[in-house]
Amino acid sequence: MRQPTDQQPDARPFAEHPDSNLATMLLSLPVRLPDPIVALAPTALVLLVLATNDADVGPTPSRAVNAGLMTAGAFALVVRRRSPVTVAVMTLLSGQLPLAVALYGLAARRGPTRTLAVLAVLAEIRLTIPFDLSDLTTLSTLANVIEDPLVYGAVPLALGLAAHQRARAVTVLAERNRLLEEARRHAEERAVAAERARLAREMHDVVSNRVSLITLHAGACRHAAADDPHAVRETLGLIRALGLQALTELRGLLGVLTPASDQGPSLRGLPALVDESRQAGLVVGLTVTGPADGLPAPGPAVQYAAYRIVQEALTNAHKHAPEAEVAVTVEVRRDGLRLAVVNSPGGTREEPELPSGGHGLDGMRTRADDLGGTLDAGPTPDGGFAVRARLPLAAPEAARADS
Repeated sequence: MRQPTDQQPDARPFAEHPDSNLATMLLSLPVRLPDPIVALAPTALVLLVLATNDADVGPTPSRAVNAGLMTAGAFALVVRRRSPVTVAVMTLLSGQLPLAVALYGLAARRGPTRTLAVLAVLAEIRLTIPFDLSDLTTLSTLANVIEDPLVYGAVPLALGLAAHQRARAVTVLAERNRLLEEARRHAEERAVAAERARLAREMHDVVSNRVSLITLHAGACRHAAADDPHAVRETLGLIRALGLQALTELRGLLGVLTPASDQGPSLRGLPALVDESRQAGLVVGLTVTGPADGLPAPGPAVQYAAYRIVQEALTNAHKHAPEAEVAVTVEVRRDGLRLAVVNSPGGTREEPELPSGGHGLDGMRTRADDLGGTLDAGPTPDGGFAVRARLPLAAPEAARADS
């Protein structure tokens, strides 16, 4: 009498993949059984079948010997996870059911290896030996010969290999999940760092220019003649106006980090910016050319960056060349916006030099780079200093999203 096929010889075929939570979730039993019960379950099943039925067809003519070999194979299954190859070799001489369990476990754990191929061939030979191959005249005898190699050999091997491939796929997906999560975390960290740098740049540009002008006007007020109250009042009025402007820009900056494109500074604000520097004592000339008829105006993000570059360049001139003559030139061409802030050699004043954080040039270069433009800054042959930038007329999509 043939034994029924063991549909689930190993309750947890992927026990060697503990790192895959998804595999555990998909393949675990509804109630997780203790490891000793899972290890002994196939052995108990084989012994139960052996006790309730005659010993199945074995490699010897003696049923008693076959029963002993099947019992030995059943107990060998206890260590099938630790030594799958050894157990598979031992069960070649036992009954069909222990051999099927061992083949399934080996295929599920090791996959399509050369050892598995050799053992599969030996198992098919072992499962065919007990039958008389000379009498295959009827369909029933042919079915009997095919049944054991198919049910106890080919099917367990196929199921084991499928389980192995599924476990590998789950492991690969889990690793990709981990890498994606790592990449997402790194991207968030880079975004936070970039946002902090952008905020620091905006704070520097807004505060540095206004506070520098306020400091200069305060120095002039201190030296104003006591009998000239009109000059003192005018200077204090300028200080108040600059303070209000700084507060307004800071409120917008703290609200959305960067003012909205249609509300932020633009090329239209350059005359007022230059006039503020003139009132602080700096000799500044401004020339704005273009755009010509038929040419589009620079985008809001480009105008904003150009304004901030000119603002920072004027702030540097106040700090390092307070008595210099500064020429600001902005030209809108077909191939982009070009601007230059060039100052002559500047003298020194009695007031102490205004403090500098050393971030102005880096901030200007970053603004140009973010838009896909370039910026060069350095001394001129006559001892002055020049800042020259070339910006595209339209900002890239990423820069527009940030502004």
